[in-house]
Amino acid sequence: MHQVSYEELDPDELSYEELLALGEVVGTESRGLSSDTIAALPSISYKAQDDQDGSTDQCVICRLEYDDGETLTMLSCKHSYHPECINNWLQINKV
Repeated sequence: MHQVSYEELDPDELSYEELLALGEVVGTESRGLSSDTIAALPSISYKAQDDQDGSTDQCVICRLEYDDGETLTMLSCKHSYHPECINNWLQINKV
């Protein structure tokens, strides 16, 4: 019997059951950060500042402005986000 290598497999030609079996053999890849790693990220309290140019700070994920005193999650790059926005993103996306 001919052994099929992974390079020869065409997932578009496999049945649902065959895809499940393949997933068990190949395993899964964790794409995002663990919940523990995300929980360990530092939090800051946002402090509104009077900018002369009239600009306001906002979360670049949801595009909503930060409220004075709101708790934000800060990454090592020093960018801050709403916790619910960045936590979800970090769980889903490969970082």
